[in-house]
Amino acid sequence: MKRCVTFAGAPGCSKTPIANYLSTSLSLAVLNNDAIRAEVAEDLNGFRVNEYNGRQEKRLRQTLKSGISFIYDASVDRKWPTFKDWLSEYDYSYFIISLDLSEKLLTTLYKSKCYVNTDKLKSYIKDHDGFLSKYNKDIGMHINDKGFSNRLNISYNSVFNWMENIN
Repeated sequence: MKRCVTFAGAPGCSKTPIANYLSTSLSLAVLNNDAIRAEVAEDLNGFRVNEYNGRQEKRLRQTLKSGISFIYDASVDRKWPTFKDWLSEYDYSYFIISLDLSEKLLTTLYKSKCYVNTDKLKSYIKDHDGFLSKYNKDIGMHINDKGFSNRLNISYNSVFNWMENIN
């Protein structure tokens, strides 16, 4: 059975810490969009969105074609219909962890990570809310402010149970 665990939520909402925890706990490979972004910036001495999009799609397609189960360390909020079609094309089951965090908590996280630009925070939250209203039925689990401090264990237990029970 080919499986993909992925995320929905604003940038900086803790996708990577959860992905890394799940990867080591469940022996799943991770495809990390931030690593591809850094690679593009380093290779080209500056970020180029078209190059990033091309590499991102190529790596994702390679991973899907390989047939391995993996964690897609990215937010699928804005690209879900296309990504869902690709998962279906390659016969993958999916589990989305939705990080439904308040503006207050996201602001705190941004400050702790030294993110200087919080101007887009409200639009990220609005995008995520729009995703939730359209695709809530596709989400495997939700983490909100109340469960955030235990997000690693909550995610592990939910994904482990999903992996054990999926045929």
